[in-house]
Amino acid sequence: MTETKIIKYSDQKYDNPIAIVGFPGIGLVGSIFTSFIVRELDMEVIAGISSPEFPPYTLIQKGNPYPPIRVYGCRRENGSEYCGDLIIVTTEITLKPEQYYALNSTLMGLFKDLGISSVIALEGIPQFEEGMAIMACGSSKASKERIEALGIKVLDEGLVRGPTGIMLYEGLYSNMDVIALLCPANPAMPDPRSAAKILEPLSKLMPELNIDTGPLYKEAEEIENKIKQQQEYEGGLASKDVQHLYG
Repeated sequence: MTETKIIKYSDQKYDNPIAIVGFPGIGLVGSIFTSFIVRELDMEVIAGISSPEFPPYTLIQKGNPYPPIRVYGCRRENGSEYCGDLIIVTTEITLKPEQYYALNSTLMGLFKDLGISSVIALEGIPQFEEGMAIMACGSSKASKERIEALGIKVLDEGLVRGPTGIMLYEGLYSNMDVIALLCPANPAMPDPRSAAKILEPLSKLMPELNIDTGPLYKEAEEIENKIKQQQEYEGGLASKDVQHLYG
């Protein structure tokens, strides 16, 4: 079994915190969005998670080295009954399936230590057609009622993969209120545009979270322009090959 270790950088106490978890998946939407929130809110690294089986690299932020999986925290003045302070868990690494269970156990233990009883996990799903709606599912009756009250499409039947899937059924067992937001995204490349769309349902769950997602849409346009330029370049090469063959 994979061994995971928590490295603590802060003893800050948080009031009624809620955790948002975003790992790489379809379109990298979870990782993109959580990293964006961390940058926009200038959140502090409060812990890291490491393992000898994780890819051997460190992330340098503000001159400091951190392990591949980081935990960020910030105090918020405008909390609510549902959530107060904010905790973010994010990473760029893709784990092996056999590593998910040990990581989930480590995360659940960390959440309890931080006083977290509500978790929102972000997960990308393949976008088969334009206009697919973001869906959600929950680990408890309370989370399901919250999803329905907010008008988010509920996933009644289906399969949720990866750490998010494990977190859902472990949440039910551990009495942890887990909501999974499932965002349609392009499975062939990073999709900042779809990541930006997560803010709408997320802001319904957390009305105090007010972030301008303009930079994410700009990043999406830059990616799309690069792809278009590459396609035009490859099309030009193909045209020259045809002329060479039949000219």
